[in-house]
Amino acid sequence: MSHSPRFITGLLFALLAALAILQPQQGLAQSDAPIAQDLEPLLQSAKDKGLSVIIVSPETEDSAVRNTGPGWGEQALKIRSEFFRIISKAPQLGTSIIKTLGDVSPDGTFNWLGIALLTAAGGTAGGTACTLVTRSWSRQYFKDLFNPAPRNRAEKISYLMFRALIILVNVSIMALFATVVAVVFDSGHKESRETIGVIIVAYTSYRIFRHVIFFNLIAPDTPSHRMINLDDRDADMMQSDWRTIAPVVIVICAFFVWLKLLGLTPDALKLLVTGSLLLCALIIGYGLLKHKKQFHGIILGVGEPSAKSLWRRFLASQWHVISLAYLATALLVSTYKILLSLPSALAVIAAPIVAVIGCIALYAFALIFIDRFYTARQRRFEERVQLAHDQKKRELEAEQKSAAEARKGRTDDDDDDEEMIINKMMSARQLEDMPVFKPVFKTVLEEGVGVLVTLLGIGFVMTTWDISVGTEEHHPITAFFDTLMIIFLGWMMYRCVAVYIDHQLEQENSDNPAEEGEPGEEMTGKSASRLATLLPLVRNVLVVSIIVLSLMIILSNLGIDVAPLFAGAGVIGLAVGFGAQTLIRDIFSGGFFLFDDAFRKGEYIEMENIRGTVEKISLRSFQLRHHNGPLHTVPFGEIKQLTNYSRDWVMMKLPLRLTYDTDVERVRKLIKKLGQRLLDHPDVGDLFLQPLKSQGVYRMEDSAMIIRVKFMTKPGDQFMTRKVVYAAIRELFEQEGIRFASKEVTVRLADESASDLSTQQKHSIAASAARSAADDEAATATERPSDDGP
Repeated sequence: MSHSPRFITGLLFALLAALAILQPQQGLAQSDAPIAQDLEPLLQSAKDKGLSVIIVSPETEDSAVRNTGPGWGEQALKIRSEFFRIISKAPQLGTSIIKTLGDVSPDGTFNWLGIALLTAAGGTAGGTACTLVTRSWSRQYFKDLFNPAPRNRAEKISYLMFRALIILVNVSIMALFATVVAVVFDSGHKESRETIGVIIVAYTSYRIFRHVIFFNLIAPDTPSHRMINLDDRDADMMQSDWRTIAPVVIVICAFFVWLKLLGLTPDALKLLVTGSLLLCALIIGYGLLKHKKQFHGIILGVGEPSAKSLWRRFLASQWHVISLAYLATALLVSTYKILLSLPSALAVIAAPIVAVIGCIALYAFALIFIDRFYTARQRRFEERVQLAHDQKKRELEAEQKSAAEARKGRTDDDDDDEEMIINKMMSARQLEDMPVFKPVFKTVLEEGVGVLVTLLGIGFVMTTWDISVGTEEHHPITAFFDTLMIIFLGWMMYRCVAVYIDHQLEQENSDNPAEEGEPGEEMTGKSASRLATLLPLVRNVLVVSIIVLSLMIILSNLGIDVAPLFAGAGVIGLAVGFGAQTLIRDIFSGGFFLFDDAFRKGEYIEMENIRGTVEKISLRSFQLRHHNGPLHTVPFGEIKQLTNYSRDWVMMKLPLRLTYDTDVERVRKLIKKLGQRLLDHPDVGDLFLQPLKSQGVYRMEDSAMIIRVKFMTKPGDQFMTRKVVYAAIRELFEQEGIRFASKEVTVRLADESASDLSTQQKHSIAASAARSAADDEAATATERPSDDGP
C-alpha cells in the first residue's frame, strides 16, 4: 500500500507524456515568446513611421536544433519536474493567497474585500428583486400563450424556447442592475471592481444554467411540454441535484479566475487551478453516475428499446463510459497545458458542456422549422383535397340527376346502360378514397439535422484540443472528420432515395394492391403497377452509384489517387464487354422490355413453351412461376415473342347448354336483371368492369342450343367472379323453370336392333360414342377467342 501513490503518480506522468505528443510545437512558441516580445516595440515604431521591415533569421546550427523542439522524453521529464515543483509549493498556497490579497489592498487591510462583497451582494439582490417584478408581469401578460394540451412538437418546443427567452431577459435585467450598482458605488480600486465583476458573472452564469437551460430542458413544472424521456419523479430529482452541483462548480471556477485577476503567483495559480479542475471533474462525474439510469432513458427516448437503432442503444448503454473517459482525458490534457503554461487549458473541460447546450438549441430550432413547414404543407394539402372532393361530389350529383331524367319513360326492354352504371360505381369509389398527407422526407430531415448538429458539436470540441478541423491538410483527425462528413452526405442521399422509393412503392401498392392467389390456378392475384416493377431496380442502381461515388471521394480525401482506379475500371469494363456480350445483350434487352412496359411483376405471361406469373425481376433476367409450381428463370435476351394475359381487362364468356324449348328473349332479360343485381354483390360487385349480359344463341348442337353470356373484369378477377356468376345463374334458372340440356350421343343401327347385339358389340358402340363426345368437348375447349366473335 505504501507504493500505491508512487504508482499513481507514475501513471499520471505517463499519460501526460503521451498527451505531449499531440502538441510538440506548442513549446516552441513558448520558447520564442521573449524574442517576439523584444521585437514587437521596434516593429510597431517602424509601422507608425510608414517603414517596411524585413527580418532575416539566419539558420545556424543552433537555430536548426532549436526548431526541432524537445523530444518526447524531454517533454515528459519537463512535465514531471514541473509537477513535483508545483506540488512542493502546496504548503505555501494559503500564504500566497493571503499575501496576494494584502498586496492589492489600498490600505493594507481586507476592508476592500468586504466592501466589494457587500456591493456585489446588494447589486445582485436588487437585481433579483427587479426580476421578481418583471417575472410577475410576464407571467400575467403571457399566460394565454400556455397551452396545457399542445397539439404537436413544434408547440411544445416553441413554448419552452419562448419561456427560456423571457427568463433570459429577466436574468439580463438582474445583471444590468447589479452592474449599475457596481458602477455607482465604484471606489476606483481595480481589484474591487474585478471582484464585483467576477461575482456578478458567476451568479449570472448560475442563473442562466439553472433557470434558462436546465429548467426548460427538464421542464419539471410542465410534463405536457417535456421533450425528453423523464417521468415527474426523475425530473424533480435531477433538477434538485444539478441545482446543487452547478453552483459548487461555478464557485470553484470563479474562485481561481478571481485569484488570477488579482495577480496570484504563477506557481500558486497552477496548483490552485489543477486542484480545482480535479475537484470539478469529480463532482461532475458523481452527478453523471448518480443519474446514469435517467440519462439512459433520455438517450434511448420513448418507445420499445428493441425498435431503436443499434447505435442509439449502444450509446444509451455506454454513454457513462464515454463521458467519464472524456472527462478523465480532458482533465489530463488541461493539467498538461497548465503545467507547461499553454493556452486553452480550461476550455477542454468546458467545451462538451457548451457543445451539448449549443447542439440542443440548434436542434430545437431546426425541429420547430421542420414541424411548422410540414404543418403548413399538410394544411394546404387538406384544403386542396377537400375542394377536389366537394367538386367531385357536385359533379356526381349532377350526373345522377341527368341520368335519372334520361331514364324517365324507358322500359326494361331498352338497351343496356352499363356504361352509366360503371361510371356511377367509379365515381363513388373516388369519393371514398380520400388521399392522406404523408410527410415523406420529414424523418430524413430530422435524422440529418441531428447528425449534422452532432458533427458540428464534435468539431467544436475538437477545436478546443487545438485541432483546426477542415483546415489542417494531411492531419489524421482532420481527415477522419472529413471522412465522417462525406459518409454523412452519402448516407443522406441514400436515405432520401430509399425513403422516396419506399413511399412510392407503398402508394402504388395501396392504390393497386398485389394479391397472391391460390397455388395451382392460372392468372391468380393482381399484378404490380409499372412503377412498383421499375422502382426496385432504380433503387438498386442508385444505391450502388452512391456507394461507389462516396468511396471514391473518401479515397481521394485520404490522399489516394483515384485516377488509376478509373482507368483500371475502364480497361476491365472493356474486357468484360468483349467477353460477356450475352450479359450486355440481356441487360439492354431487359431495359427496353421494362421501359416499354411489356410486363410487370405479378403478371401472367406466356413465351414460346413456358408460361407463368412474374415473381422476380433483376437486371439481366426474370423468374416465372408456373401454376403447377415450377420456377423458370429467363434471360431477357432470350425473349423473341411474349404474350401478356394480365393487362388492362379480360372478357369472360360462359356457354350455357339449354334445351330447345327455352325462350331466348326471356333468358336475355333474366340475365340482364341478374347482371345489375350482381353489381351490388358484397364480394364481387366492385370487380365488374362491364356487367353480365347475354349474347344470345352462340351454337346449335344435336342435343342443346348454346347460349353465351359475358362480363368484363380486370385480369385475375374473372375466376372468382365466374364462380359467383355460375352459382347465381343456376339458382335463377332453377327458380324460373329453365332447364339445362344434358349431353347426348345418338347411335343409329341400320340393319339390326339393339336387342340383337352381343355384349362385346354394345361395349364397342359405347366406347365409340364416348370417344366422339370427348372429341367434341376437346374441339370446343381448343377454339380460339378470336373465333368466338364479339
